[in-house]
Amino acid sequence: MKIEIEPTPQQPKGWAPFALGFRPFFLLAGWFAILFMVTSLGGFVTGIWHYNYFDLSLWHAHEMLFGFAVAVIAGFLLTAVRNWTGLPTPTGWPLALLVLLWLIPRLVSVIPMAPEMFALLDMLFLPVLAVVIFLNLKQAKQSRNYPVPALLLLLAASNAGIHLDQLGLFEGLITPMLHLAVLTSVAIVVLIAGRVLPFFIAKTTGGQTDSIRIVEMLALPSVLLFAAINLLLPSPLLIAVAAIAVAGLHGLRMQRWYRPGIWQEPMLWILYLGYGWLVAGFLLYATALLLDIALGHALHGWTIGTVSMLTLGMMARVALGHSGRVIRALPWMTAAFALMVVAALVRVLLPMFNVQWLEIAVLISGSCWIAAFLVFAVRYSMLLLRPRLDGKEG
Repeated sequence: MKIEIEPTPQQPKGWAPFALGFRPFFLLAGWFAILFMVTSLGGFVTGIWHYNYFDLSLWHAHEMLFGFAVAVIAGFLLTAVRNWTGLPTPTGWPLALLVLLWLIPRLVSVIPMAPEMFALLDMLFLPVLAVVIFLNLKQAKQSRNYPVPALLLLLAASNAGIHLDQLGLFEGLITPMLHLAVLTSVAIVVLIAGRVLPFFIAKTTGGQTDSIRIVEMLALPSVLLFAAINLLLPSPLLIAVAAIAVAGLHGLRMQRWYRPGIWQEPMLWILYLGYGWLVAGFLLYATALLLDIALGHALHGWTIGTVSMLTLGMMARVALGHSGRVIRALPWMTAAFALMVVAALVRVLLPMFNVQWLEIAVLISGSCWIAAFLVFAVRYSMLLLRPRLDGKEG
């Protein structure tokens, strides 16, 4: 009798860079993160900056939000919305065209061109992405998810405000619009984390998470209300009190999610720590207002601690799950997560202790960021380019 031996699954042949939204956007986000920070550090250290629509500081802030963070958000949403609705999101050539809308402004920013043309190119992507996601949600009759495209449009509005100021059409918009963009990114984190983090924790630790209904109901509105107060009411004391209240609410949310087993799994603790930086960011914002110190500490707590830490963790996790692999930290990824933790701590805390340590803090933090994303890019590039291991679509 001949015994049949089941063959070991092998990587399917071919390429699938546009099989699902997470693939091109996570791939580009990983490599762009490296190039973005290398360019930023090089400019800060040497004082040399090529022709650009923005000066170096504004370019750094803008591309952190509307280049890197938006790419990760797009990749996640184009993948998640397909799961939420059961309906297809763009793949193939439509997805490639969407990627180009994000990529072209990143490329042409180094080319001398009419400022109005660059502004138009840079403002296209987010509204188009919002419409694509809205139409998908509308077809599936999922009005409860309408906050997702609404937040994308709020990001688009903040980007438009930056460009209006840069073009000389309105003055004094850049700083408040950058703050609004950071807080909108935080709001997107709040929305997404509430959907996935309790599930991830329960599934991995085997312990059911808990939640308080009123806390979950207020989680997203609290951040948006704080953003409105910060934008419209110039009262440092009121804004500080609001920041402390929001920190308390989200601290309670974190406490209800907590399970000791989180610390046994790098793919979990990086996400949990990232959410912890969200809470810390609001406390730092309140502290900065009350003690009249730089708000940059809080902003970098959010951008490096919350946005960057969570995006690194989410990209690592989503890419594994949606490529048919076991969700377990790949070799060196735990080190990458640790480097991102160091990047946030150093950039936020060192200058708070001594403002003269700012330059060394930027260098250390930026170097850790580069190393973290280099690990991700090297470990995940082929995974993102090749088809799923199980042969399924996506």
